Order: sequence, then C-alpha cells, then structure tokens
Amino acid sequence: MGHWQGLVAEHGLPGSTRLAVESLLGIFDQPGDSPPPGFPTGPLVPPGGPVAFRPSLPRSGAQLSLVGGVLYLGWAAMRLPFRTPLSRVSHRLRELARNRPDEAEEYLDTHHEEWEEIAESDPGSAADILEALHEEDAADLLRDLDLDDGADVLDEMRAPAAADVVEELSIERAADLIAEMETHQAVDLLEALEEDVRDAVIAALDPEVRLAINRLIVYPPDSAGGLMTTDYASLPKGVTSGEAIESLRRLHAEIGSNLTYVYVVDLQGKLAGVVPFRELVFARPGTGLEDIMLEDPVSVSVETDREIVAELIQRYHLISLPVTDAQDHLVGIVKVDEAMEAAQAEATEDIAQMVGAGAEETVYTEVSVSVQRRLPWIALNLVIGLLLAYVISGFETLIEEKAVLASFMPMIALLGGNSGAQSLAVVIRAMAVGSLPPGRAPRAIRREAAIGLFNGLVIAVLSGLLGGIVAGDASIGFVIGVAVFVNLVVAGIVGASIPILLRRLGQDPALASNIFLTTVTDIVGFGGFLLTAKLVLNL
Repeated sequence: MGHWQGLVAEHGLPGSTRLAVESLLGIFDQPGDSPPPGFPTGPLVPPGGPVAFRPSLPRSGAQLSLVGGVLYLGWAAMRLPFRTPLSRVSHRLRELARNRPDEAEEYLDTHHEEWEEIAESDPGSAADILEALHEEDAADLLRDLDLDDGADVLDEMRAPAAADVVEELSIERAADLIAEMETHQAVDLLEALEEDVRDAVIAALDPEVRLAINRLIVYPPDSAGGLMTTDYASLPKGVTSGEAIESLRRLHAEIGSNLTYVYVVDLQGKLAGVVPFRELVFARPGTGLEDIMLEDPVSVSVETDREIVAELIQRYHLISLPVTDAQDHLVGIVKVDEAMEAAQAEATEDIAQMVGAGAEETVYTEVSVSVQRRLPWIALNLVIGLLLAYVISGFETLIEEKAVLASFMPMIALLGGNSGAQSLAVVIRAMAVGSLPPGRAPRAIRREAAIGLFNGLVIAVLSGLLGGIVAGDASIGFVIGVAVFVNLVVAGIVGASIPILLRRLGQDPALASNIFLTTVTDIVGFGGFLLTAKLVLNL
C-alpha cells in the first residue's frame, strides 16, 4: 500500500474526503499507487490506477486530515459538474458498464456510498449505468437508493429500459418510485410496462397520484397531451407582479425548473397570455399581469401531433409550449427537451418505416410483435424477387449468348437504388421538418428529376466507357451507359414521388418507401438493361 493510502486508512478519512483531495489537487491519472480496493483494472483503467498523489503533497497524517477536511468542505459547497472526482468516477463506471457490465455491477455492489453519491449528484450517469446492466442487477442497485434519488434516475432512463428494471421490483416499491417521478415521465414508464404489471402498479398508487397519471395516460404518446407535463406556473388575471413573484416563491418547490414562463389564465382557466419570468422580475410591483403579458400566445391542443409541436417550438424559439383542451383551458406545457426527444423519435421511426420495420419498434420490443410487423414486408420482398426473376427469365436466351451481361446487372440496379434513396431521404426530411407543403411537391419532383438527369449523364458516360473496356465490347459499354442513364433519371423521379404519393393517400410518407423504391429501380435496372441489350445487339 502506498504512503497516501496508508495515511487515509490510518486516520480514517471518509471516502468523499479522499475523493475531494484527489480531485482538487489534480491527481487523476498520475502514475503511482495502486487503485482503490475493488476498483476494476484493465483497458479502462491505467496500470498505475485511476488515482495517485503527487510527491509534493503533505506526508503526515495530521496535515493530510486537515487539508482533506478543508478541501472536502469547499468541494461539498461547490459541487460543480465535471470539476469533482465523482464526475470522473461516474464517467469511468459508465464506460465500464458498457464494456464489462458484470465488473461494474460487482464494483457498485460493494461501494454503496459511491453509487448513492453518483445517483444523487448525477442521475443521468446513474441512468446510463443502469441501462447497461442486466435488469436484475440494475434492480438491485435501484433498491439501494432512497425514493427521491431512485425516481430521479428513472426520470433519466429511456422508458423501455426503465420498465424492464421496474418489472424486477415489487409492486409496492415500483409504485413508490413512480409516485416520486415527474408525472409525464411516470406515464411513459407505465405505458412501457407489461399490462398486468401496469394495472397492478396503478392500483397501488396514492389516489391523488393515480388521478394525475390517469389524466395524461389517456393521450397518445405521439400527441401534445402525451408529451406535456402538468407542472407549470399559471396565475389569474388581476394579479400584480409583486403578488405573482410571492406566489411563485411558494410554487417553486413544486414546479422546479418550469418557471421560465408564467401563464396567465382567466376566471374559467382559459389561456389568456404569457409573461416571461424575466419581464415579471423587472416589472414594478404594482403592475398587473395583463399589462405585461403577451396576448394570444402560440399554443397547441392536446391532440396536436408531436411533429407540429417540435416544429412550433423550433420556429418560435420557445422554452415551452402551452397545451389547451377543447375548451381552451390550459392543461399543461410541452418543454423544449421533450419536443426535441419527440422529433428524434419521429426521425428514427421514419428510418425504421423506410425499410419496413415497425414505427415504434425498439430493441426492447417483444420478439412476437417485431415478427408480426416485419414479416408482411419481407413477404412483399419475396413477391418482388419473384417478379424480378420472371422479368429476367424472359431474356434467358440473351443472357446465354452474352453471359457477360449478367455481371453488369447488379451494378446498374445498385446505382439506381442509391440515387433513388438520396432523393427519397431529401423529400422525407423536408416533410418531417414541414418545409414541403403539398403545393411545392411538383417542384420537388422536377428538381430531383433534373438532378437525376445530370448525374445520369455523367455516370452513364463513365460506366459505359469502363464497362466497354471490361467487357472488351464497345456495344456492351453503350448498352450499360443507356441503362444507367435511364435508371438514374427514373430513380430520382420515383424517389421523390413515393413519399409525396403516400402523403396524398393519407399514409405515413416513410411507410416502407425504400421497399417500393427498390422494386422500381430493380425492375427498370434489370429489365431496361436487358431490353436495351436485345435491341442494340440484335440478339
């Protein structure tokens, strides 16, 4: 054992004091003594250990105790992110959990104090650690935390992962944790639970908490109602700015960071205006809220799709967006972070749907559900494959006489597929961000056709020359060039048209669009190439 470790052990310095000494004196990643007992070593930890003292540090136990105590008090007062040893420990444990989850679980299981400190000061990192561990191990660590810290960690976890962990807990413990979570996060977690577990947990909740959750759980998760939180600041008309600030002091503990805007409602609870908190602070104490509020603020109804919610928040640079019911009563707000998460979820759904996977499918989805969602599209691919085989079989004689043609068929289909996928991605992205209204759809198709035309000319010349050289036949090179040109032009038009057509039919523009595109480019690529070869070569 090194000198500093002996002093710590001899004088009984608490682990948090030791961590403070190590951090504030810049001692991480220095060669020297061995790592603390139990900390895993290997590729993620330097051979000399994660921490070691510099030689210039105090060498007596009294000096070390005094310095450690003073520095610990300063560290505890500051608690600055990324400036404490705890942030470095949590970072290393996060990486360890992702690469060697069993070792991370074993370390945390024997270092309760560090785990509790991480969960309390950095619930996001604690959530990442739990998501990387096995459900049973994560549940054991979650049981070690008090309700407030455990709820904060669950708030930061992805709902499907959190649900897997919660299902390993008792119904009573799960209900206690969910009761301490933010309401909208609790709803997301409950919706991810198995139905029987969800019903049991809801039944075990306090009636008041159950009522708040039932108010939100009725809304679809991809709607404003499903995204909103009911923790917000609202005050009636007629209140002065001084009275408002006094009321907000009392509300602060309940609504926390949701004080960026103060919403003004009338006697019926209908949204009348909004006051940025900054304007409220600088207003004269006797000024009425109606004199400083912004009237008719941007708002959405509970049924509004999450795409529109995210678009409005981005367009108007809002921190939160008020949500109203059918009677214009203010019922909640959607915060910017929730809207951005929703936009990300929408984008990932589009990617999944483009290839025929379920819109809401994740790595946590039940196997049977994923099979049901994917199988129809794979069956459609089978039908398309048989159709292509039928088209190619019509040119069997041609392929027998010019077998070299078969070697160029995949290249032509590949070029068309990639070109069409580019057009498809651009149009779907434009639709996702709301920059392609129906009136501009023909213009988008013409644009992609022009791009396909120019790219087709260039690639056709290159592929024709190179193909003729490889085949040793200029006529085959000409056939390749014509087929590539036609396929790239068609791919650009079809890639832009498919999502526009699906939207006009009332379907999701991303719905298996890549499968439909591949069908067209393969048929045009294979069939067009062979047909051109037959006409040009007179076979």
